[in-house]
Amino acid sequence: MRALAAAVLLFALTACSGGDTEKSSDSTAGFKVPAGITLSEPGTEKKVGESLAIGYPSADDEAGTALALGVTRVDKAPRRDLSLYRIPAGMQPYYVRVMVGNRGPAEASFPEGLPWWLHVAGDTLTPATAVPGRFATCAPPKVGRTLAAGATAKGCLLFLVPRGTAVESVDFQPGGVTTAVRWRP
Repeated sequence: MRALAAAVLLFALTACSGGDTEKSSDSTAGFKVPAGITLSEPGTEKKVGESLAIGYPSADDEAGTALALGVTRVDKAPRRDLSLYRIPAGMQPYYVRVMVGNRGPAEASFPEGLPWWLHVAGDTLTPATAVPGRFATCAPPKVGRTLAAGATAKGCLLFLVPRGTAVESVDFQPGGVTTAVRWRP
């Protein structure tokens, strides 16, 4: 696994919208999927502003839990916001506002942080950059090593990419590339 919110959008946290790449709430998930949740398959793509749900391994090695996920915005960060910090030459900062909710039935584990990535041109995945706790402009979701069933966290992730590089998607990738779900700007 790899180390790893001001938009006003309502997410259907108890029922995520579906597309033809999603599966119904049945026993194929390996756990009892909460009522009203439809799990998306790996490879599902959404537009920024939409949400989905996935099956995710649970913290206590049970079969798993349902995570509701969303990306609400992807914005170039104004350099003035980061004037007190050293940004490497030639890099463009981006704010990516995300939401993660554990719909149950079990606790979710993130031992190495939330697996959000910025997928940029050249088929490159960029991890989020750590930000100081006092940087309120882009505070990350408050998720520790685990997220209890019923809990939701919203926040902002800071990504640094080479200037002029196109952002292709925001990926939640809990395992290898085949496990990713994506939001296209």
